[in-house]
Amino acid sequence: QRKSQYCKITRMTYAELRCITITPDMFETLRIMPEFREILRELDIPDEEQVDLFDTLDVDGGGTIDLEELIQVIWKLRGEARRSDIVSVGLMLRNMQNSIRELEMSLSARR
Repeated sequence: QRKSQYCKITRMTYAELRCITITPDMFETLRIMPEFREILRELDIPDEEQVDLFDTLDVDGGGTIDLEELIQVIWKLRGEARRSDIVSVGLMLRNMQNSIRELEMSLSARR
């Protein structure tokens, strides 16, 4: 059955693929397919990182991922972390902390 699903997916157009929403169960079905695991390995995502990959891919925490989300995050996951990646994450975190502080001050001022 998995092989027939795989064959159907490979014949879909990009517009049709963009409409697919991937659930955790569907992702797990893909993840146990040797072909999918090999694709992830070729994209520099080692086996040990593939186990919890769905949670990493579900950026918005909605419980599903779409094809665009899948492609964007896998692209960013490729290869080893570079110094610029680490600095970028640190800067984003600092920006988020500042935004939270500003929100807290704004809410405190309203009380």
